Amino acid sequence: MKTELIQVSEIIENEYNPNEMDDNSFQKLVLNIKRKGFRKPLEVRKIDDKYVIIDGAHRFKACKQLGFTEVECIVDNVDETEAMVDTLNANIHGTHNPYKEAMMFKKINQRYKLEDMEKVLNFDQTIIKDRLELLGLPDDIKRQIEDREEKEKREAPVVLSFVLKESEKNLVMEAIQRSENAEDPSKALVEICEKFISSTPKKPVESESETDAKLDDDGELPDGEE
Repeated sequence: MKTELIQVSEIIENEYNPNEMDDNSFQKLVLNIKRKGFRKPLEVRKIDDKYVIIDGAHRFKACKQLGFTEVECIVDNVDETEAMVDTLNANIHGTHNPYKEAMMFKKINQRYKLEDMEKVLNFDQTIIKDRLELLGLPDDIKRQIEDREEKEKREAPVVLSFVLKESEKNLVMEAIQRSENAEDPSKALVEICEKFISSTPKKPVESESETDAKLDDDGELPDGEE
């Protein structure tokens, strides 16, 4: 497909994208684009003088964070309903906000019957029905489900990577073995961190005025305070 370079300032996100990404995964995406470059074009559609994202919202945010001024895009000539179909299909493996997903199904259902939705979307009828039923739930039940989804995201496993010397590795492993949770290294590390934090006074945070007072005439920090 033909791609074209579009100014970042002319691109906006859509309001219905259900795909969500935690901060840990997003920072990995930023690092990957920084190392390897922007390899997969955004999919967008033009509305007036702006380009609305169909697929690639997180890559777009990463590019903005990295200071990109323009990115490669594929411009599709589709309306909002078909754009929603493409957004859902492009993010089938992502973490979805169930209510945004339900609202998209409702909009698509205005054009396609349920059995036809299964053909154009990568979702079976059972999932589509379950999502549509969410829209009829009382608000307090909706909030409970949203809270549960948020809790699951916060408690999702996160992989941390460290580069250590062999001697440092032995030190860490000995600390884990002395922990009450020695059989579970992850819990042991959390326990060690909790004990350290509880026994160590918190460093005071400098105010902006205190930091400004340290700046020399050229607006730089004095030697030794960078």
